[in-house]
Amino acid sequence: PTFTCQFGDAALLGVKAIFDGFIAPMNTHEPSRSHVYLHNNIFFSRAIDIGMDTFKIYKGDNAARKSASRDTTNINLLHRLDKAGLHTLGMVIVEYMGVRVVCQSVIPGILHGEKSHTLTYGTIDARNPLKRDDDVHKLAEEIFGEICCVATRTVPTTPLTDERMEALKNSPVYPTQEGKKDDDKKEEDGTKTVEFCGPIEMKAILGSDKRKYLLDCTRLTPRDANWISKENGGTGLLEADAKKHNSIPSTLDDDDWVTSVLRPELVSSYAEMKVGKHLSKIIKEDEDLLKGESAATGDDPSADNEAESKAKKLAEKRAKIEKAEKEYIKTLKYNVNVFIPDMRSIEDLDKDAHEQLQKDEEEVRNIARYLFETVLPKVTTAIRISSEHGLMIPLEGGSLTEFIHQYGINCRYLGRLAELAAEEEAKDIADEKVGVNLPRQRMPLCWLELLECEMVARAAKHVLNSYMIEEGVPSAKLLASFLSAVISTDEESASETELRMSKSNHSQGTLSEDDTNALVMMIDGDDDPADQRGRSEIWSDIEREVGRRFRYSLSLYGNTKSNESRGRALYLPLLRRICQRSGIRLVGKRYDLGGKCLIGGSGRLTASYPIAPTDIVDILPLVKHGASVANESFVPCSFSGGLGSLSLHVLLNDVKVIYDAAHTRLSQGVEVPIALEYLNETAALCQRVLETTVHPQIQKCLKLTATAYANSKDLDLALVAAEKCLTVSVALDGFDSSDAYNAHLAMSDIFFAQGKIVEGMKHYRAVLFLAEAMAGPSYSHAALYFNIGRQYVEAGRHEDALRFYEVATKKRNQDRVIDGVIARHYALALVRLERFKEAFDCEKNTFSLYSALYGEDHDRTKESAKYMKHFMTLAIQQGKLQQQKDKDTAKSSAADAIAKQLLAAEDARAAKKNKKANKKRTK
Repeated sequence: PTFTCQFGDAALLGVKAIFDGFIAPMNTHEPSRSHVYLHNNIFFSRAIDIGMDTFKIYKGDNAARKSASRDTTNINLLHRLDKAGLHTLGMVIVEYMGVRVVCQSVIPGILHGEKSHTLTYGTIDARNPLKRDDDVHKLAEEIFGEICCVATRTVPTTPLTDERMEALKNSPVYPTQEGKKDDDKKEEDGTKTVEFCGPIEMKAILGSDKRKYLLDCTRLTPRDANWISKENGGTGLLEADAKKHNSIPSTLDDDDWVTSVLRPELVSSYAEMKVGKHLSKIIKEDEDLLKGESAATGDDPSADNEAESKAKKLAEKRAKIEKAEKEYIKTLKYNVNVFIPDMRSIEDLDKDAHEQLQKDEEEVRNIARYLFETVLPKVTTAIRISSEHGLMIPLEGGSLTEFIHQYGINCRYLGRLAELAAEEEAKDIADEKVGVNLPRQRMPLCWLELLECEMVARAAKHVLNSYMIEEGVPSAKLLASFLSAVISTDEESASETELRMSKSNHSQGTLSEDDTNALVMMIDGDDDPADQRGRSEIWSDIEREVGRRFRYSLSLYGNTKSNESRGRALYLPLLRRICQRSGIRLVGKRYDLGGKCLIGGSGRLTASYPIAPTDIVDILPLVKHGASVANESFVPCSFSGGLGSLSLHVLLNDVKVIYDAAHTRLSQGVEVPIALEYLNETAALCQRVLETTVHPQIQKCLKLTATAYANSKDLDLALVAAEKCLTVSVALDGFDSSDAYNAHLAMSDIFFAQGKIVEGMKHYRAVLFLAEAMAGPSYSHAALYFNIGRQYVEAGRHEDALRFYEVATKKRNQDRVIDGVIARHYALALVRLERFKEAFDCEKNTFSLYSALYGEDHDRTKESAKYMKHFMTLAIQQGKLQQQKDKDTAKSSAADAIAKQLLAAEDARAAKKNKKANKKRTK
């Protein structure tokens, strides 16, 4: 880990030096976009389409960027497998200011001429035939074939079509030494075939150190047939969506989709499904065998020989079935070279290979249909009933990505998931209108909101990258204007801008130095491309990108949305996610989100609003390491090394074995002390090879340790482990992360179990804050506020409990039964405060809900009716007492009034007598 960490740091510093102009390119005579660099024995190149001479299957810069990312992901897989005999290069991808740079270690001897290295597998030059070394092929079959289920297939030695080869002849490339072949030899190669295991563009090189290095391993699963046009062999399931919305392209003929492959989790799931069906068939056959075995082992001595012979035949048949089962499992390998563009047809070269290719293509189509028709609806159903089965809905974009990847779903299917979510919400609205026989579960609103937020964030990143590349050196003005447009609903008019600034100046007195600098930054002429873009154009580009990448039309964001839809847009989570995915750092302050914006430009003496150029602190590079734990995501890092985390894999087999053993024991609830010892040993092993305790593996150990102690009722030790887990989670991913959210939730539960309500409430309020900040108000479902109310009830603070119960009743809950439970507790809390009439009204809502769910004859409905009757009785009694009290008060008031009148009359008579007496004395 130390070496790979140092390699990542060196690559990051090298990219910084290249952008600062301190490293000269190796090929200064070529265009700047094609420049390559060698520094500190690391080879740097841009992830772009460098031309036709290098053998590859993709076209275009976007496909090149994705291909480099796929290559890094597969290098990560090979790194974790750690198989002897096959070596990979150190590989890091750095994305900075819209440019993706590939950083690779250098194969020993490759820069010293062709004699110091040997190509042993595949081809480098597109004009040369494929090479195949038997030892490398055997190694590839052992790793890719046995572990990754990649099939070995017969392919043409010259894989490209004649049209592509003719285009290569006319391309302005420099011929390589290997490419100097006569035409007869090329024609002969075009009629040959070779067995190949792995992606057709993969290559292996024997370095001067006699090690076999693998390069360009861009594909370990087949292409996704759903993203291939039907006329080119795809399923055609997505092409029907183009008729629904204008923003969705009418065709799937896009170079980007050439690199779109199925996820390995999906391929594994499909294979397990097929094995399950095959085993069911075998088990059915075995039932007959078992019956025969029971008959063969009868007690009749006269039938011993016959029974023995029959048992022998049955054993042979069973062995034959077991062998057939093993052979079937071996057949579950998939061709990763199907639907490859510009691939030479093998039909005229090998009929059997062509038939096998057709079978492979049909199997890939079946996997794609399985994903579209089975897996996606299955995930939508799981989200709908998540509260019933204890499934936690993803909190933000990062956890959403991990969640769908577990099911084998690529992020390009976010649009389809959003369509299914919208359909489920429409069903809920229709059920509410009927009001009878309502389903218990309803679709959580936060699911659609999270899906659209993630789609907008991903599309916005690509749009912003194109803007930054167009500008060359991106300015703070460009970033501020873009972010201001994304998190707003409309643009300010000139009068609104003047009014806002006058209020701001009046409240602040004078402009600060930063505000003055911001105004000066905006006066830079009309040449800036940002000056020509308003909010409407920026959102049009984002909507177009969403339609292209996800084949979806936004319903909550965009230019023309209803007020109701805009009310569900998550602007704070969206801003957070865009900054994460683009590496933008902002000043920490309160921004006016979801209002009107000002896009600075055209020489106006105004800064963009609500985000000004001075609010942009920095643009961080995004790093994807070939040995990182987060193998499929880019992590923001700092050139100075003080920010970001590239946690690398710990290649210690003992760590995995011991941790899995502890996890198994804890999941089964047995040998908890031994499991705790295993967890401590795992953490100790990790710390011996790491420079810091801040690592995901240590975080997992602490989380599991806290759970184990909590289940063992050792709450003090559980609290210590949970506190450490929270510290590591915040150090790894920041305070606003899913792991920090879960750590706060665990600590609040432990404090509540200890009876420390005040301490637990602090963490529970942090849970509420993080939920609304990362996922919006719809995610803070009623159960969170309900649990806080219950804790206040136990503490005897009924007024505080009532406030949280009241908020919980106004929240839309996923489970309608939970709505009834919350309303019941709210009613009981009102009863404790002797507010019986309000308690009766609240219980009446519970009765109406249970009647719609279960009918009036259900036990819960009858129980609610009893509560309602009881509360009504209490309210009537309270009313009678109040009436009697009011009568007594009225009588007392009347008596007091009469007494006051009598006293007043008596005083008047006394005053009259005194007056007469005074007159007599005067006389």
